[in-house]
Amino acid sequence: MKKILIAALLSFSSVVSVQAAEASLEQQVEARLVSAFGPRLQVQEVVAVAGKQLLEVVLIDGSVMHMTPDMNYFLYRDELYQLTPSEVVNVTQSRLNPKRVSSLSKVTDQQSVLFAAKGKQKALINVFTDIDCGFCQKLHLEVPRLNELGVTVRYLAYPRAGINNPQTGQLTDSYQKLNYVWCAQDRTAAMTAMKNTQRDLGMAAQRVRQGAGSAAEQQYRDAEKKMQAMLSASKDCNAPITAQFELGHQVGVTGTPAIITEDGTLIPGYMPADELARRLGIL
Repeated sequence: MKKILIAALLSFSSVVSVQAAEASLEQQVEARLVSAFGPRLQVQEVVAVAGKQLLEVVLIDGSVMHMTPDMNYFLYRDELYQLTPSEVVNVTQSRLNPKRVSSLSKVTDQQSVLFAAKGKQKALINVFTDIDCGFCQKLHLEVPRLNELGVTVRYLAYPRAGINNPQTGQLTDSYQKLNYVWCAQDRTAAMTAMKNTQRDLGMAAQRVRQGAGSAAEQQYRDAEKKMQAMLSASKDCNAPITAQFELGHQVGVTGTPAIITEDGTLIPGYMPADELARRLGIL
């Protein structure tokens, strides 16, 4: 009887030890990730896999990452990251940076829409953009401030809807709007006019959907009329839109706006001017 009791106690102790170790591991992983990403990140489960060569980390939202046992590297959405004491380094993107620099160096200013820095240039960014993209429109509102801070903005074309409509074979609206800009005599003015008009059109459409009344409907018609007038005036000038769209794919662009710095770092999405300037190290 005594032997049975001892065996039971040892078995129970072993189970408790394993559960404690698992809990401890989850706590360690969560603490490591929270130190890098903040307290909103929560770990649901951690399991050793691949002969204990990797840790499978399930986050509270159900997403999964794989981490090395020393917790210094992790794989997330097909990209490798390193957790250093001071920052999170996207190893995959870092390896692409020199390739981006090389590819973008072949694009001349004449092939872009250039908003030059005021005074001495302190930094240059390449921005893959689309007219319909709301955050592209928002970023464009930051361009005067970026120029004021000494940042030159080079726009490259990235029609999110592609070049041709797969059903009709016709050029997409995204392409045609960018074509209007690239073929205009004053590209910077055309870019501002096109993005502002698209922004007005989108805002008016939203007000109409919300039942704002006849005034909103008139604003929508006015913006639509202005947009159609610009597109009707657009002519084919062999603009490098297709080539830049393909270049975007080659350098890892998957959405717009996509900001690429002089060292090849890819910053996806919108960022306010002052925050971007700090990211560039000039503020």
